[in-house]
Amino acid sequence: MELLENVRDYLQKHALKLATAESCTAGLIVSELARVPGSGQSIDCGLAVYSPEAKQRYLSVSEHTVDRCGLTSETTSKEMALGALTNNDANVALANTGIAGPEPHDGIPVGTVCFAWAFRHEQQYYLISETRRFSGDRSEVRLAAAHYALMRLLEHHAAVVEGQVSAIAHQANQVHIQTALQVSPTLDPQQEVERRVAFLYRQLVSTGQKSLVLGISGGVDSTVAGRLAQLAVEKARQEGVEAHFYAMRLPYDTQQDEEDAQQALAFIQPDNVLTVNIQAASDALLASLEAGGLGFTDAHQRDFVLGNIKARQRMVAQYAVAGANAGLVVGTDQAAEALMGFFTKYGDGACDIAPLTGLTKAQVRQLGAVLGAPEALVEKQPTADLETLKPQLADEEALGVSYADIDAFLTGEQISEGARATIIQTYQRSAHKRQLPILDIA
Repeated sequence: MELLENVRDYLQKHALKLATAESCTAGLIVSELARVPGSGQSIDCGLAVYSPEAKQRYLSVSEHTVDRCGLTSETTSKEMALGALTNNDANVALANTGIAGPEPHDGIPVGTVCFAWAFRHEQQYYLISETRRFSGDRSEVRLAAAHYALMRLLEHHAAVVEGQVSAIAHQANQVHIQTALQVSPTLDPQQEVERRVAFLYRQLVSTGQKSLVLGISGGVDSTVAGRLAQLAVEKARQEGVEAHFYAMRLPYDTQQDEEDAQQALAFIQPDNVLTVNIQAASDALLASLEAGGLGFTDAHQRDFVLGNIKARQRMVAQYAVAGANAGLVVGTDQAAEALMGFFTKYGDGACDIAPLTGLTKAQVRQLGAVLGAPEALVEKQPTADLETLKPQLADEEALGVSYADIDAFLTGEQISEGARATIIQTYQRSAHKRQLPILDIA
C-alpha cells in the first residue's frame, strides 16, 4: 500500500495525469492505484488492450511493428506508451506487454514483461523501455509487473525532470511522430493499392453516398489518389452500387504545368471532369478583404494570404460538386506533408476521406508506379504552386528540407541533426493544423 500511496502523492505533487496501456496486466495497474483514496484525480484512463487490432485501433501501434517485432517486445510497448500518451489527456503514460503464463509463447518464457514509460515534459517527449522476467504463477507475475511499472514510473519521471534522459528526447519525438502519422517503414505497393481502393469503396458504400470528388493538379499525389478513387467507384458499380468519380481541374488563371494535369486525367480516366477557374473568386475575396481594411507588411505577405485563399477556394468548389452529387471529397494529404504541416487548413487539408494517409512521398511514388502512372508524373518535382510571385516554387525550397530527409525521418533512418531539428520544430509549430477545433474551454 505504501508504494501506491507514494505514486498517488508523486502524481499530485507534479500535476501529472496518467494513462496506461496494459496487455498482460489487463488493467491491474490502474486498478491497484485506484485502491488509494484521492488517486482518481491523477488518472486519465486505463486501457486493457490484448489483441493486435485493439493496440492499433486505440494506441496507433503500427501493424508493421507487430508483424516485425511481435506483441511481446519493447518496440511494441514503446508504441503503446506513446499512443496512450498522445491519444489521451495525459502527460505521463506507461505500457506493458508480456507472457504471464501458464505457458511460454513464441519461445518467450513465462514471466517476461516488456515495459515502456512515456512522458511529455516542457513540450518534449521522452521514452524509456526495459524488459524484465518475474517469477511465480500467472496472478503473481501480473501483480509484480503492475507494481514494478508504478515504482519505475516515479524513478523515470524524476530522471526526465532532472535532465538525465534528455539525450533520447529527439528519438522519442521521432517515434511518436511515426506512430501518430501511421507510417510503416516498408510496404508492398500492390497490396497497398488494393487495401486503399477497398478503403475508399467501404467508405463510399457505408456512408450511402454516390460519388467521390477530387481536384487533380498534375502532381503525383493527386494522380495516385485520383486513380485509386476511379478504381473504387468501378468496384462499387461491379457490386451493383451507383457510384461516380468527379475529377476537377481548379486552375488559377492559366496553370503553367497544365500539360501535366491533362496527362494525369488521361491516366486516371475519371467518369467526369469539371474545370473551374478559381481566379475570379480568389481575387474578389482578397480585394474585398483589402477594401474592408486588411493591410499587409509587404508583397510577400499579401501573396502568402492569396495562396491560402486559392487553396480554400479550391476546396469550396470541390464541396459544392460533392453537395450536388451526394459525394465525398477525397484528400491527397500524405505523411510527409502532414509531418511538415505543408497544407492549408480547411483548404487542401480539408476532406472527407484521405486514402494516402501514412504514406511517405517515396511510397506514394511506389504506388503510382504500380498503378502504371506516367513516369514523368511519378518522378515530378512536387510544387504546391500557390505563390503568384514565385510560380512553380518547389516544395523542398519552401520547406527548407528535402523529401528524402523527411521520408528518412518518417521511416526511422538516420539524417543530419540539422534536418532532424528542422523537421521536429516544424512539426511542433504546425500542430494546430492537424487538430480539429479546440473545444475544451475549462
